[in-house]
Amino acid sequence: MNSVNLIGRLTADPEIGSTNDGTSISKFSIAVDKRISQAKKEQMTSEGKSTADFPRIIVWDRLAESANSYLKKGHLVGITGRVTTGSYVKEDGTKIYTTDITASSVRFIQPPQKNDHELRDSPVGEVENETTSIPF
Repeated sequence: MNSVNLIGRLTADPEIGSTNDGTSISKFSIAVDKRISQAKKEQMTSEGKSTADFPRIIVWDRLAESANSYLKKGHLVGITGRVTTGSYVKEDGTKIYTTDITASSVRFIQPPQKNDHELRDSPVGEVENETTSIPF
């Protein structure tokens, strides 16, 4: 079974493009905290090591257009999808292998907020690939 569920914050605004046939594609990364103890987190931080993973998320078609329109750096999102792998050859002949998450669903959990009061009052919505015409 190839199924992935992640919750994390966007590290940058989504980048949208299209394929040769006009299909929309959007890519973004999210920061997903590692499940480690507070002591281990403090140790890793003091050593300059990352306490999060940063998977690249790929979304297609209407989901890509919605992600580009509504998601911004810092938004907390839930991702459901599958792991996809690939490779390409750089101009110098080096083969590069890639691992991405192709999302089938992007759940908008909350935008970045300044205080807890705003967090409780933030809107929640969901975007489903090819099934929802109004994303939020």
